[in-house]
Amino acid sequence: MKQLLTLLCLLLAAEGMAQTVFLQDRALWASINGAKNASLADYQQHTGKVLVTWRMLPGDNAATGFDLYRTIGTGTEKKIATNILNRTCYQDGTASTTADNHYRLTYAGSTETLSTFTLTKAQVSGGLPYISIPLADTKDVYENTSKIVYTANDVSVGDLDGDGVFEIVVKRLQSVKDADGNIVSDGSGASYSQQDCLWAVIWDAYKLDGTLLWRIKGGPGIILGNSSSFAIADLDGDGCAEMAIRTCEGTVFGDGQQIPDTNDDGIIDYRTWGNLNSSSPGWIDHYNSAGPEFISIIDGKTGRELARDHFINRETSSSWGDDYWKRACSFRVGVGCFDETGLPSVIFGRGVYAHSVIEAWDYRVQDGFPVLTKRWRFDTNDGGTGKDGQKHSTYAGQGNHSLNVADLDGDGLDEVMYGSMAVDHDGIGLWNTGLGHGDANHVGKFLPEREGLQMFHCLESGRTMVALHDARDGSVIWQKDGSTDNDMGRCLVGDFFPEYSGCEFFYYQGNYIQQDGTETTINTKGQKGGCGMAVWFDGNLSRQLIEDNIIQSPKYGRTFTMYRYSETFINGTKSNPSWYGDLVGDWREEVIVPDATRLQDIKIFSTWYPTTHKFPWLMTDHCYWLSCLNQNIGYNQPTHTGYYLGSDLKSDADAWAEAEKVQNKGVVTGISEIKTMRNVDNEKFFDLLGRRVQVTKPGLYIHNGKRVVVR
Repeated sequence: MKQLLTLLCLLLAAEGMAQTVFLQDRALWASINGAKNASLADYQQHTGKVLVTWRMLPGDNAATGFDLYRTIGTGTEKKIATNILNRTCYQDGTASTTADNHYRLTYAGSTETLSTFTLTKAQVSGGLPYISIPLADTKDVYENTSKIVYTANDVSVGDLDGDGVFEIVVKRLQSVKDADGNIVSDGSGASYSQQDCLWAVIWDAYKLDGTLLWRIKGGPGIILGNSSSFAIADLDGDGCAEMAIRTCEGTVFGDGQQIPDTNDDGIIDYRTWGNLNSSSPGWIDHYNSAGPEFISIIDGKTGRELARDHFINRETSSSWGDDYWKRACSFRVGVGCFDETGLPSVIFGRGVYAHSVIEAWDYRVQDGFPVLTKRWRFDTNDGGTGKDGQKHSTYAGQGNHSLNVADLDGDGLDEVMYGSMAVDHDGIGLWNTGLGHGDANHVGKFLPEREGLQMFHCLESGRTMVALHDARDGSVIWQKDGSTDNDMGRCLVGDFFPEYSGCEFFYYQGNYIQQDGTETTINTKGQKGGCGMAVWFDGNLSRQLIEDNIIQSPKYGRTFTMYRYSETFINGTKSNPSWYGDLVGDWREEVIVPDATRLQDIKIFSTWYPTTHKFPWLMTDHCYWLSCLNQNIGYNQPTHTGYYLGSDLKSDADAWAEAEKVQNKGVVTGISEIKTMRNVDNEKFFDLLGRRVQVTKPGLYIHNGKRVVVR
């Protein structure tokens, strides 16, 4: 089995800075990290050292050891670490600052090269704590940058071209300037726009070396704000990810093809304008009220449109709960796996406050031809009855500003949790708490001793502020009610404090809550903490917070001051990174943000902290993978694993066993034993994320429901 040396974090002194270099499937790139950003002790511990890390894959165990070699310049190769067992990283304190450092990874006792990386002398000189991906100019979209610019917003990731390395897709929003050149609207909400520019939203796809693969220009009916979410996943199992988006007439794809006037009415721009004589630069009717709407599947390699069908019918504004089209324009786009193939389906949603419709669509290739097929439709107006015995009509008004997808009931197939209700893998209602609309939902393994997954959320349509539920049936484990109706806009869950068992739960302006529902006032080291994003960044099993452009532990204090490096978070008061997750692994997570102007580059920050813990690449956990892919839907939500990963673990092996147990129940890894194969017929082989692949090299695969090692 080929082990990928997937993340090289190289710490090297440069006036108190530290170097980070990454490698994923032999795709190399580099950046500098600053150990001095946390504390003097941190600086003294890590400066002048190189951290080399790589992935643990499912199938590795405590006996899987690695040797690490280094060659300085044109000198002789030297083994610098032998039989590394309890971690997938090595801190090299003798790396050269004046010559290239060549690293090579092997299995312990083997001479076979698993992966290599070269840290060049030139890569040391930049002194920056991030990888920079320059943003391409937008003159092909709108040339007059004194009026309009396109600011970076949400990001998602996927292997678009099938080379084994993730690429990123950046959503960029039309941002309008006033006469003095100040941006008066960054596009993240109901926003000003420019009447002579048809494209309010564009999507750029970049390789991690900065290469622009393609650009899609959303048509005039693609609105600004959080209703332009997008999904990246390998939908047809060919090893290359596709993108799914809502489109309209006037959308221009990566190959230059445009959706024309499909209904022959002579119109492609259905926007309504007002306030044109005021001091404002022109106000667009932000909520799209007319014109054809489509779903489009985009080729990850070229940006061309592969397939198209009609989006959920718009109906009338009042049918969704208002008279100005806002609720009709509450769109959701995500992915989930709903059958035994393990291939993802695309999820489209419309409406959250009242009437709601959710559809699942499959994109497959049959006999060489692309086919887009509706798998199921859930409609709160369809007269149906959920599996909980409640009419689908009672599910109305339960939607959130996001959605979550996970195997809620443990049957190996995914469900869609749409706020306070869930739809089963077959499109029939599964459960409905009746607690109404909210802003934040979290699904994962939060109570280590309790069977299955849990769901934690905050509400804004009643007395209940936050509640923890059993994800299987929606039953309440505990809830916190206010004295009156309230709007609780933020909540978070994670293992932040090792002295308390399981995860801690937090809501805005409240105390931390222990797993049994007991509220506890905890010393948070002066941090405001709790309602940002939960991240594994340092070497501990407890999570930290991504909040206020810093990474901090509410127990131990600040870990990393990100704002010193001309970066910013996005989405106004939501203040979240563009994306974060275990992008290039080991098990710690990378944080992706734009520069302070949101116009120059995308920055990828990664840890420089060594760790003594060893866990499978988090993306191989189905629940975690879906939380990453669905992160940009509406109000961005954090990552969570489907097994418990926290300070309560007695050993790393406990997490390995739980991860294996969880994966064995799912369609993504549906495995029962390990088998070694040397002859491959390339029929029905899947990788560990459930993507159908052609076996062209040794590795770990799924074949006929069993895990196989191809040698």
